[in-house]
Amino acid sequence: MLHLINSTNRHVPEHERLIETSFRVRYDLYVKSRGWKALDRPDGREVDQFDTDDATYLIWADGEEVVGGARFVPTDKPHLMSEIFPHIVTLTSVPRNPRIWEITRLFTSRGGASTANRRNVTSEVFCAMFELGLHEQLEAITVVCDTFFLPRLLDAEIEVRPLGTPTPYDEGTCIACLLPVNLSQLSAARNGKRGSVLFEIDAPTRHRQPVPARAPIYASH
Repeated sequence: MLHLINSTNRHVPEHERLIETSFRVRYDLYVKSRGWKALDRPDGREVDQFDTDDATYLIWADGEEVVGGARFVPTDKPHLMSEIFPHIVTLTSVPRNPRIWEITRLFTSRGGASTANRRNVTSEVFCAMFELGLHEQLEAITVVCDTFFLPRLLDAEIEVRPLGTPTPYDEGTCIACLLPVNLSQLSAARNGKRGSVLFEIDAPTRHRQPVPARAPIYASH
């Protein structure tokens, strides 16, 4: 089940618990599995300076177990791209606009007792991202992502606008991108297989064509 949590409802006890649980899942994924040592904390929670009341969370939970989620921060507030990765934005300026939100910490758990299909969880969170964007009348969503994630977006026929070129960082190679928010993007994310998951939004059904085999666009380090 998807939960939308923001400054208006984050102090509801159930939502506080879900956010805290998501911090521990993020720790397992990013610190233990990915080796992002800069995020290591003795309390076993992955929390940074952008986990504030300005943040909006999508959390997919199976009962009390957090299986997936994502975090959004309006780009007119301090955000990951503006504060940590401004140097990778080389083709334009860092977006700073209340109608452009940044998505970070998009995750799906690898363990736990839930029998939920992890691929479906990721797909629902991704669809919810565009439904949320349309509901909030956003122009776009930005992201700093590992380059290995780009082919997944392109294969889904999601429009992706690079804001810079691939840039090495300690744990890999990343790139700054912008995803326009519109009905066509939501339709592509749904892939003709899924209806509304967060907000009731009608989008034209797209008939996907098989994606031809192609060489990788970027090499991941």
